[in-house]
Amino acid sequence: MTDTPPEDTVDPGEAMDLSPRPARPARRGIRRWAPILVVAIVAVVIGLVLWRVLADATLVFREVDDAVERREELGDDRFRMIGSPVSGSVQEVTLSDGRPAVAFSVTLDGVVADVVHTGATSDQFQPEVPVVIDGHWVRSSAFAGAADDGWYFASDRMLVKHDNDYRVENQDRIDDAEERGQYE
Repeated sequence: MTDTPPEDTVDPGEAMDLSPRPARPARRGIRRWAPILVVAIVAVVIGLVLWRVLADATLVFREVDDAVERREELGDDRFRMIGSPVSGSVQEVTLSDGRPAVAFSVTLDGVVADVVHTGATSDQFQPEVPVVIDGHWVRSSAFAGAADDGWYFASDRMLVKHDNDYRVENQDRIDDAEERGQYE
């Protein structure tokens, strides 16, 4: 073994070189823009997700009479319409592109609108039970329902109002289940 100090140690009596080092060359090409590009893509994706969520959350409810009155103003904007299906108007149809649909008319306060629904139909869907449908107006006489006015509401989402008649009509069954602790 030798007693010589390693080359990288500094002798306290020796002056240190404090002269500035040459500057690093500036980043060029993709390495410089990559972080900015990643942040921009993330911002765009977040913006699109927010836009989609807020657009769906801000669908306006329109009653049939109001929706028919404002049909020209609404154009092809999406909104939710509420009304009751007219008895005898419900028909299963096949659209020109081969998709199955349910065509029916809805009414509220004496105003009738025709509907062509292409989404899933609720199990509780039946005439005279209020229904909320999402969609937009289409100018066409493809479906001549009760309104037969050259327009129909193209719907792709349906919600049916659930009533509380079960509790009243079947109170004895509910009472029995509550006694057994099966219904809270």
